[in-house]
Amino acid sequence: TTCAIMWSILVVGYFAYSFGPMIYPDNKLLTSKGIVMICESGINVLFKGIFLVLIVDVHNAIFDPGARAQRRLNELRQMMGVVWDNSSDVIGVSIKNISGDVTTLLSPTFHKLYSDNVKTSDTAETDMDRIQNLACAFELDAQVMNYSEEKLRSQQILPSSVYDVKFGGISGFTKIRNGKTTKENLASMSQLVVKCWKAENEVKMHLHDMVLGSGNLKKIIRCEANISRLEQNAIVIVVRNISERFRRFEAEKKAISETTARMKDADANRFTRHEVKNGLLAAIGLCDSLKENGNKSSTLLSTSASSNNEISHSQQIVLELGSTLHEILDTILAEAMARDVIHEVYEPKLERVNVANLIHSTMKSTASAESMKRFPVVTKPSPLPEFALDPQLLKYIHRNAVSNACKYGKRGGVVMTEIEWDEATAMLQLKVINFPGDKHEEILALGNLAAEIIFSPTKRLPVHSGDRGEVASHSAGDGAWIMYNCAKTLKGTCDVQFDTDRTTFTVTCPVRPFNEVLATSSMNPLEFSLPINVYAIALDDSKIQRKLLARFFSFCKIPEDRIHILGGSCSEIQGFNDWAVNFIVEHPDDYFLCIVDENLDVHQDQIAERDGTISGSECVATIRRRILPDQERRVLALIRSANDSANDVAIYNSRAHGFLPKAPIKQGTVLEEIAPLWLSRFPDFCAAPTLSRVPSEHLLPTCILDCGSEAATTARDLIESLSSI
Repeated sequence: TTCAIMWSILVVGYFAYSFGPMIYPDNKLLTSKGIVMICESGINVLFKGIFLVLIVDVHNAIFDPGARAQRRLNELRQMMGVVWDNSSDVIGVSIKNISGDVTTLLSPTFHKLYSDNVKTSDTAETDMDRIQNLACAFELDAQVMNYSEEKLRSQQILPSSVYDVKFGGISGFTKIRNGKTTKENLASMSQLVVKCWKAENEVKMHLHDMVLGSGNLKKIIRCEANISRLEQNAIVIVVRNISERFRRFEAEKKAISETTARMKDADANRFTRHEVKNGLLAAIGLCDSLKENGNKSSTLLSTSASSNNEISHSQQIVLELGSTLHEILDTILAEAMARDVIHEVYEPKLERVNVANLIHSTMKSTASAESMKRFPVVTKPSPLPEFALDPQLLKYIHRNAVSNACKYGKRGGVVMTEIEWDEATAMLQLKVINFPGDKHEEILALGNLAAEIIFSPTKRLPVHSGDRGEVASHSAGDGAWIMYNCAKTLKGTCDVQFDTDRTTFTVTCPVRPFNEVLATSSMNPLEFSLPINVYAIALDDSKIQRKLLARFFSFCKIPEDRIHILGGSCSEIQGFNDWAVNFIVEHPDDYFLCIVDENLDVHQDQIAERDGTISGSECVATIRRRILPDQERRVLALIRSANDSANDVAIYNSRAHGFLPKAPIKQGTVLEEIAPLWLSRFPDFCAAPTLSRVPSEHLLPTCILDCGSEAATTARDLIESLSSI
């Protein structure tokens, strides 16, 4: 408009001083010579004045401090509105008035946090969507702010008034008194606000467990509150949900704890298997030698009645010692196995097992008639076939089931074991049944929860927790859980049923009869025999183990002149690689069965201290690299070790042709152990003519046939072995 007026005045002025003298020639003003300059100068001054006013107005409009501040405040409010509405953290602005009452405004995130974690039946989804866009405000009385720390922890703090707030624009908002937020929902937040106001100025953060909902819908959320003080009577609280972070931290802590426990258990198992198990196996082998020597002495020597009684008494002592050593070995192996089962690294070792005999040995029910009456064993069918399964797992399950039945069942009551084999489903079911003991009614009242508690780690039934008046740190309460894991390792299930008149513990697992396993193999191990042209080579640093290996090879029906057992000196151990390579090269038409101990302790002559340990599996790997492929095809190299964990066995198999666990040597099972390894190494092997023509004196080495001096040597070795254990 201003520009139009100015241009109109310019046009009018131009026509006035240009055409005025023509129209009015007698007018002195229009015909004067200075009219043009007067008009243009006047218009110019007028227009510049108008432009100056406009420029000043525009300048004031743009650079005015008040307007500029107002504009920036509006932009800041809009930006903070976006943060206020969409932040994942709950933002709270708390203001204390003159009377001491505190008013707190919470961002809409609080409603989202509440609705995501607690779904109430009386709140529809549309209501939830609506209130999630509303802020929440509540007021606390001044007296609440003076509560002590103890009162804050013990008493629920409820706000005096609660209302939802709806912001209608940049500057306006509406209070909704009949909002969906209740005082109970804000009790935990009110407690946090009081703590923040009572905190020292230096305190910038609080950890708080926010309780949402009530009753069955109650849920606790771990939160972190950051405090910012705006002024003396105003603070800003930012509440962040750290439940996920806390759970991740707990999971990491648990993983580290389990890893540390696994490493400790692995070290304990390694020590148990290598040191203790080695000594026990050596002692058991020596007991077997003493038994055989005693039997030969009683048959070869003609003695008086008193001498026969002394021999019989000595044999009984040796039998009891051997039985005790077997029990100690079973206990140690069971504990080591349990650690591996807990960490899910145990691999079942299938053996031919007579389940009924295994159960009898667990309960020692053959010890006396009274024992058989209290621990009867019933089998269906009777007799049961022999199965291919892991005896240690089944023995551990049954032993703990019977132990729990004796501990928590009727004192001195009958504990029956029922074993049922279902041929149609190929399932073996083992039940341990006992009469109810004390507090059985309380267990029945728990219902299904009782079985859930029993098979949970580090938990015991409430009625049994206070039996000793103390809290067990690890083992108490873990027995049934370990039994459950043992059953799972057997690919079976484990259950317990509490009835009014009995308690039944049941284990069900799939098994295969041993005869079926034999039928699927290419050759029956019971009919297996090694070829005549086989050499037996062994390396072990233990004198006792070398004698046991001599028995092992003799049970394989290998002649004594084809048996070479080394390791009696430091030079034999260190020079074994060269000796073995040369020996294999010198016998191009023979097979070689090599059994090497994994841990070979090197001792200098006449020095008790150990200089170092040589790995037997690395020796075998070196030998395999040094010989030609055609020569290596005639070698079966096995690593013999008491360390039979899955990781160790994998290492042995990668360096040698197989693994032979250390176990008591029995004449009837030696070929069963060798047969699958030999057939796996030589799949095209056909049974050679048996070695039945080998003289009978070659079936046992000279060290066993000599009943005079060798019996004393074996006894001394036994005492040394027991001392080392």
